[in-house]
Amino acid sequence: MNDSTKASSAQALTIIYGALAAGVFLFAAIVLLVLEPIDSVVDPTVMRLVWFGLAAVAVFGAGIVRGRLAGGDPQRSRTGAIVVWALAEGQALVGIVGTMITGDRIMTYGALAIFVWIWLRYPPRSFLSD
Repeated sequence: MNDSTKASSAQALTIIYGALAAGVFLFAAIVLLVLEPIDSVVDPTVMRLVWFGLAAVAVFGAGIVRGRLAGGDPQRSRTGAIVVWALAEGQALVGIVGTMITGDRIMTYGALAIFVWIWLRYPPRSFLSD
């Protein structure tokens, strides 16, 4: 992949990820700052365990997907990047919704921390290296 193609692919991935991140942070802000927890029969401990399990899948899955799909073919690299970030977004959304239905803010804070960690660990350019 030549340098101009690599730069434009990295820029496109950065835009996609920026949109994903903006949605997650906006949703978290609304849940933390605006909404009151709804009455729920879900035990916060159960919701925390569900979120923690998905967070673990996201962290380990991101490493596996990154290792198998990054570099080489640009299409596979873009696919890998989007799958990794979808894993990060999925665990974040479950944590935020968990806060919304239980009032337990720890899930949102933890989910956002993992989301940012995956963002920093697997930036767009890391998927395009050869």
